[in-house]
Amino acid sequence: MPLMPKDAKIVHLTETLAVGPNLPMVIIAEGGLTNWGELSLAKKQVDAAMAAGCDVVKFQAQTTEALVSETVSPQWYRRLKYKELSYDDLRELREYCAIRNIEFLVTAHTEIDLDFLDKDLNVPFFKVGSGESVNEDFLANVGSRGKPVIISVGMHKSLGEICHSVAVLEEAGCRDIVVLHCSTVYPTPPSINYLRNIEELRHVLSYPVGYSDHTVGLHAAIAARAMGAMVLEKHLSFNKRDKRSLDCPGSATPEEWYDLVEQIREVEAMLSLDAEARREAVEHARTWARQSIVAAFGIKKGQKIKRSDVALKRPGTGLPPHVLDSVVGSVAHRSYREGEYIELPQ
Repeated sequence: MPLMPKDAKIVHLTETLAVGPNLPMVIIAEGGLTNWGELSLAKKQVDAAMAAGCDVVKFQAQTTEALVSETVSPQWYRRLKYKELSYDDLRELREYCAIRNIEFLVTAHTEIDLDFLDKDLNVPFFKVGSGESVNEDFLANVGSRGKPVIISVGMHKSLGEICHSVAVLEEAGCRDIVVLHCSTVYPTPPSINYLRNIEELRHVLSYPVGYSDHTVGLHAAIAARAMGAMVLEKHLSFNKRDKRSLDCPGSATPEEWYDLVEQIREVEAMLSLDAEARREAVEHARTWARQSIVAAFGIKKGQKIKRSDVALKRPGTGLPPHVLDSVVGSVAHRSYREGEYIELPQ
């Protein structure tokens, strides 16, 4: 017998935004590093996410000195440093998101940034990136702060490792957790994306499961929704060929984001069932697409009807095919012209 998904709890991220079964997918546009640390471009990302119908737009707080060892990797340090959004930028973006009526989210990559998000911005929930998802000290710190946590698990190699990270959050006191399947490969090749992990996580966790997408195109994100993902995160950029960030190839442009959100909402409609509406639609379809019993040739009144005397043809407003046995062998109570609907014997 196949395993059935566990009943996931509903996690309330804010007063108006919740994740869980039978709720619309929470869609997060990841501003990431593709604003290059420019506040004006970050605001354009907010505008694009809002226009596309996303629920959340996410940025990153990274104090590069605390994140990367300049001694060990000066090139990586320089690659990240100029892309920082300042704390003042993030404060302004929070206010801008409120004006644009879209939820504001920031990933903290260091404990310094986590303190800023919690104590200064007072964010209602946290997002842990894959890089910090295997850092037990950081997870315990996040989990101890009494707020919901979304965690990407792109650095985990097994379900056991994922469950361990979740357990660290739980042991720190967190009980509102959302786990995002992810692969920390930019862009992620289809051969290693393994969307079935969404189903496997739903079998072992009692928390909502989602998907952080780094693949090229939109199809993986749409497939993830069909497989039960309750959250989607994908990068938003204005030039997918820009070489300054690994985020760009697997991102979506503003125009693509509009299509993605629309198609996800259409998939959600396909996954639900309005039984009465479907029944009415099928009944209407039967009036033109189903066949009816008609006279294959002229039939005289009193003639015993043989199978060869009748045919099955559209439209479907006459006798349906399933009563054919009641017609064949009966006596025609009137004459019929070729192609005319046959009536049941009286």
